[in-house]
Amino acid sequence: MFHRALNKSKRYSLGRFYCLFILFCIAISSYAQNVTGIVCDSLNREAIGYASVRILNIKDSTYIKGAVTSSNGKFTINQSKGDYIIDISYMTNTRYTKQIRLEDKQTLDLGTIYLGEASYMLGEAVVVAPVPDIVVKGDTIEYNADAYRVGEDALLLDLVRKMPGIDISSDGKLMANGKIISKILIDGKEFFGNDIDLALKNLPASMINKLQLFKEQSEMSRVTGFNDGNAEQVLNLTVKEALKQSIFGEGRSGYGSNGRYSNKLNAHYMLDDNQYSLIANYKNITDDFEYSGSSSQYDGITKNAEVGFNFNALRSDKLNVGGNLHYDNNNNVFEMDSNTKTFIETGNRLSTQSSATQSIKRDLSLGLNMKWTPDSLTTIYARMNVNTGTSDDIRHSTNFSYVQGLQDTTSGWTDYKTSGDTHNLNASIIFGRKLNSAGRTISASLNGATRGGRSYGTNYSPVFYQASNKTTVIDQELSIDNTGNNWGFMVSYVEPITKNNSVKVAYTYRRDYSDRNRLTFRRDGEGEYTIVDTAFTRKTTSDYTTQRINVGFQSAMEKYEYNIGFNVDPSVSSSKTMMQDSIIENQKQSVVNFSPTFKFTYTPKNNVTFDFDYYGATEQPTLKQISSDTIVIDALNRTYGNLDLKPSFDNTFSMYFQKSNYEKGSFFMITGGGNYIFNKIVDYTTIDEFGNVESSYRNVTGNWGLNGGIMFNTPLRNKKFTIDNSSFGYFVRNIGYSNSVKSITYNLTMSESFSISYRSDKFDQRLQANISYNITRNNLPNQEGMNTSNYGLKSSTLWKLPYDFAIQNEISFTYNKGYAENFQKSEVLWNLSVAKQFLKKKQATAKFQCYDILDDRNNLMRVVSGNYISDTRTNMIGQYFMFSFGYRFNITNKPARNVSETQGADDYN
Repeated sequence: MFHRALNKSKRYSLGRFYCLFILFCIAISSYAQNVTGIVCDSLNREAIGYASVRILNIKDSTYIKGAVTSSNGKFTINQSKGDYIIDISYMTNTRYTKQIRLEDKQTLDLGTIYLGEASYMLGEAVVVAPVPDIVVKGDTIEYNADAYRVGEDALLLDLVRKMPGIDISSDGKLMANGKIISKILIDGKEFFGNDIDLALKNLPASMINKLQLFKEQSEMSRVTGFNDGNAEQVLNLTVKEALKQSIFGEGRSGYGSNGRYSNKLNAHYMLDDNQYSLIANYKNITDDFEYSGSSSQYDGITKNAEVGFNFNALRSDKLNVGGNLHYDNNNNVFEMDSNTKTFIETGNRLSTQSSATQSIKRDLSLGLNMKWTPDSLTTIYARMNVNTGTSDDIRHSTNFSYVQGLQDTTSGWTDYKTSGDTHNLNASIIFGRKLNSAGRTISASLNGATRGGRSYGTNYSPVFYQASNKTTVIDQELSIDNTGNNWGFMVSYVEPITKNNSVKVAYTYRRDYSDRNRLTFRRDGEGEYTIVDTAFTRKTTSDYTTQRINVGFQSAMEKYEYNIGFNVDPSVSSSKTMMQDSIIENQKQSVVNFSPTFKFTYTPKNNVTFDFDYYGATEQPTLKQISSDTIVIDALNRTYGNLDLKPSFDNTFSMYFQKSNYEKGSFFMITGGGNYIFNKIVDYTTIDEFGNVESSYRNVTGNWGLNGGIMFNTPLRNKKFTIDNSSFGYFVRNIGYSNSVKSITYNLTMSESFSISYRSDKFDQRLQANISYNITRNNLPNQEGMNTSNYGLKSSTLWKLPYDFAIQNEISFTYNKGYAENFQKSEVLWNLSVAKQFLKKKQATAKFQCYDILDDRNNLMRVVSGNYISDTRTNMIGQYFMFSFGYRFNITNKPARNVSETQGADDYN
């Protein structure tokens, strides 16, 4: 209409044009209405930025007016009254079209519009829009689960181990790009609280559509809209659309050689935003098909029996509740052999230790959480967790040590038995209310906890000194009681100073009280435990009061955001140590800590993100570190504090750049970071000629580290081949003390992982090569044999054969160089399974599995510190064969909405 008016104006006088223009503006102001809405992805319920929104003529579908959605998925189009077609589309999602009518003085709100994955028909064939393996969406990295194929009965653990940048650390933590993943969500909802291990070992990989890695802001940040710097790295699992209206799950039972067994059940009921899950396990094997000696997550032989229930229920548009109930009975037998070299100027102290521990733990826990929005301005979060458990531990260990250059040796062994119980309860509530539409907010939180535990046991530990032909013996009966409680509150106020800028002031108060009573007896002349052992008997009470005054400034623009904060943390602590009725020490400490923070995020495009974080933190010495009381740990080790310790200050920064190309299907990331510490508090050890160790503490300045990495993933030209590369490096300078001499250790670790994958409808093949170097240097003389290197090759094959047979094969070769001589240097790990699906919808699977066919498994790990290097090997599950039967079920509440969703249901069945 506007263009036609301009063309006609050429034939009329300038005055008439102004008249027509004024009339046109009056008409627009009288009849134009707003069409608004939010566009989201139906699979992950995430907002879609830069989607195309068009208003079309209802008669011939010609284009009238258009817009694109903002980064949060919102759109607004101004159009005169009448009947139209609204057309919404985005690259790989289904197109949304709807007939609309605009009437006088009406704003038409279309609400939230969900777009599914795009698919189209060619004759009888269904063509689904190709989805890249990895995509960056704002600050989220999204993995396409179908790109990392695993066996039919694979678990989430099997799936994440195939994904670039995600790994299981040597201490069993789930990591992504070098940072800990602290929580796993299902469609944005919690699964058994923060129990990562439970999710990894129980969620079936076949239910997952996408995995999204992002930083989740704390509940307080979500209430205030102000980043408080407490974001957690979270892995969110989006469930296949067809399963969101169904009851689905799997039962599996397997028995094998060497007494191995595995019985599992998981069942899930999903209805829109409501989720209910039941899991049960009774097994004595690991759940990971690709298990390898590189991860100590599977140390020991474990018998496990557990059952748990988890739920998330949307009771109304204003109230969401969730929770879980979990019982676990875990019986673990753990064996360890270690070789440790402690740096000493006159000659290293070498020690070996072997231990065997049986630990039986029984645990019952209950968790509840709630989110309530009574109105559009108020948000309330509430949480409660209750836990109770018992434990029994039996440990036998032997040790042998000597100092190079001396003929004297020290040897001993220990038998330790203990039984105990624990309980704790904690609860919290967060309240936030917006005072105006600009973002002025007040918020408050209240939290508290109580805890307790009691244990009883015996300790028998003789030590033999060769040079003096002397033996010392610790023979004790002991009981330990622990009680404690804490409570605290926080209030904050956020004031917007412009449209995009705001400031926050907050005050936090916390009080923590604990009481520990260790009562130890040794034998009398008649062999009874009646004599109080004054070297070990202690009663300690501690009372901590901490406060925080926080001031912050935040600027949130369309493409970048930054946050500057400064914390002042005054604290008062007191501790009283007694031996029966005698006061050994009565300490008090009053300190003030400071911690500046700076965070910057730049998102020039939806598929590009740059992030930089800095924080400085002051750490005061603990009361134990400044205590003058000598604590006897065992016959060889005792420790005491240092009254002259100063607080340390840690400067830490991290940054990353990530980018994806949707059309090419490629992903690229660069990460970097480092830290420098002033007055770091470190151990100060003295070792005599008999191997006795006394430990205290000292301040050192100059501990620092740097890290960096590059990761990329891209398909080749024909899209069936994909290459992945991860290159990381870490350099650490550690200062410590060994036998009263300053010891400076430099440690450089470099790792390279490269893989190429081939993927077709019936055959998947992945070849991977790994190389890592660990170079260690120390300033003390006579240091050699301190470098290690690890080389690895792995082949992973998944082959789907006719008649619904499938073969999964994993074979890897690892060579370790530079470790202690008595440790195995190489490993060939070969795992193989043959599976057959049957029944009408392939719901049943019979499977024969072979683990560690060559019986060559090894578990080796090196730890480098400021004054020692330790090589450790632990026991793990070895060779066995197993036959299992599994049955998957899916009861759908309503038909799938499109072809791709139906396919998702068939894949699960």
